[in-house]
Amino acid sequence: MAVHVFVGPSCPEPVVGQRHPNIVVHGPIRHGDLFPRAFSAGDVVVIVDGIYHQRLALRHKEILDALARGVAVIGAASIGALRAAELDRFGMIGVGRVYSWYRDGVFDGDDAVSVAHGETGSFTGLNVPLVNVHAAILAAQEAGVLTQQAGQILMARMEREYYPLRTRERILAAAREHDERTFADWYAARLTADPDSFDQKRVDTLEALALAEHLGHRPPGTRLPAAAGDRPADPAQALSAKSDRDWRTEYHRRWRNHFAPADPVLRHRVAYQQLFAADFPDVWWDFLHRRADATGAGSPGGLRDHVLQQLGPTAARWHDEPALRSRVTALLCPLPDLADPSEADLLLRRESAEDRARVTGWLERTRHHLNTHPERSLTQMSGAICERLLRLIWNVGSDAGLNMECTRRGLPSVHHAAVALRPFAIGYLGSRTARLSAGGEVRA
Repeated sequence: MAVHVFVGPSCPEPVVGQRHPNIVVHGPIRHGDLFPRAFSAGDVVVIVDGIYHQRLALRHKEILDALARGVAVIGAASIGALRAAELDRFGMIGVGRVYSWYRDGVFDGDDAVSVAHGETGSFTGLNVPLVNVHAAILAAQEAGVLTQQAGQILMARMEREYYPLRTRERILAAAREHDERTFADWYAARLTADPDSFDQKRVDTLEALALAEHLGHRPPGTRLPAAAGDRPADPAQALSAKSDRDWRTEYHRRWRNHFAPADPVLRHRVAYQQLFAADFPDVWWDFLHRRADATGAGSPGGLRDHVLQQLGPTAARWHDEPALRSRVTALLCPLPDLADPSEADLLLRRESAEDRARVTGWLERTRHHLNTHPERSLTQMSGAICERLLRLIWNVGSDAGLNMECTRRGLPSVHHAAVALRPFAIGYLGSRTARLSAGGEVRA
């Protein structure tokens, strides 16, 4: 069992390494970081800092996905505390005062833990997070340096500041503006003596790491500690008990398909088959049947009974007659889970070595084109151009025929087909041009 931590400005990496040399240290977490297979059942992941201003932030369902895989997830100090307050009832473990402040409603916005910093290097913070200001004010009140009313006024003043502007100098200036010079002098003196005097985020981070290392040495099968109160600590139990609705939405599956597979081009390999393999409609129909058999599809009789149950008696005839299959695929178009090897294998069972080589070559050609033309992007390829290419590849003319061919290939719409096609378009057009120049026949 391995212990991982995602940390940045809340606690310097050398401090983490010195106190917990066996913990694997990662930079601030971002969207997709919890999906890779590096995290498996029994591992412990501590979420402290995260990117959520200039990059896509960690989604809640990424944490639920990790919990469902048997990964223990601890949150503290920063975005980890915020996410733990939101997900502790589903099995995430919250640690520290910052977590309790979010859980109890003292803070509710992510700006309270926000720190401006660079994306590389030491991640040194450029401002004082509001939770550390709050810790300083509480300490000042306990020391008799600041009254409760004055502390509330000063906190309200700092809450109005844009978070990157909450610096030590601004805090001192605000205190003096409100005639709280005693507090300003006391605060400055404490920080001069010890710059980490009121660093609640660092204190909470170290507490979370100590718990994580303890959990990392737990015997297999040991129950995790409850996150708070009587909230369930078993993630699987918590996830199933809280709602009858499936939290694994299409968006969640798309994220898994993008980040989780061990093969980084797996989704492109499947997309190539969907777009260019002449016999893929048969593969897709077989996939629907085998998936129904494996999951039950809501009924014990496989796909036919599922169609009957979901679409009515008339639809059973659509299932039975090959010429009417497209009516079924137009209405039932599940998104495959490419992180499940069995589903990926079903979709790629007719893939050839030549197909794999072509995928690699066409993707490389696209990367080279975009690298040499940085002003261009795949999004500049319009939907109309993609639609014309799809008509050419599939040899269809009408709009109805184009839409039907999409669903026969497991692509819910022309838009989805266009998104899948764009990474291949440059390679496909280049190959087509080369063959036409050579006087050869072009086949998809």
